[in-house]
Amino acid sequence: MHCTHNNRYFLNDDELRLLTAARAGKDREFQALFNQYWPLVRRLWQEYYVADLELEDWRQEAELVMMRALDRYQGGSLTRFAGFYKQSLINRLLDLYRARQAYKRIPASQLSSLGEEDGDRLVDGHHNRPEDIIYCQFCLEAFMQRCSPFERQVISRLHEGASITELKGQLGCDERKIRSALTRGRRKLVAELQQK
Repeated sequence: MHCTHNNRYFLNDDELRLLTAARAGKDREFQALFNQYWPLVRRLWQEYYVADLELEDWRQEAELVMMRALDRYQGGSLTRFAGFYKQSLINRLLDLYRARQAYKRIPASQLSSLGEEDGDRLVDGHHNRPEDIIYCQFCLEAFMQRCSPFERQVISRLHEGASITELKGQLGCDERKIRSALTRGRRKLVAELQQK
């Protein structure tokens, strides 16, 4: 897609039009642009090891990074977008790595599940301000829109009380695919909450 010369990236007219259309929010052009960068995305996933980050999970992360990169990129000619996107991907991989390392360092004594009283307090409207409840509903709606149809199906059924074993039979897929959908869903929820 691009060649380098003196650390500059040059795009031909067709590539520039594709980039401009993707930046304007056109889905087909966005996917075509992402597909052109897929070899870079895959290579970075191989170079920067992040525990439990499957390639499909990283693909979705990279698509989100591209959306943000297109939105934030300030270059007038867009000719340096490739370098900007690559650095954005590297930054995201480093963030994911640091987050996993930080989680590992939390002492087990500080980790605890919600007790029955805590759970009641979370769903009891008397303990929450109305604006907090509305905020949570807004975040959940935005989060569900970020999820793929399969992720929404898995999350909804688990929320309704189904077990992963039951989901395997209902959805006709293996446990790994279900757990992968859950992992992607968690990341999207965290990303949604961090943006607010």
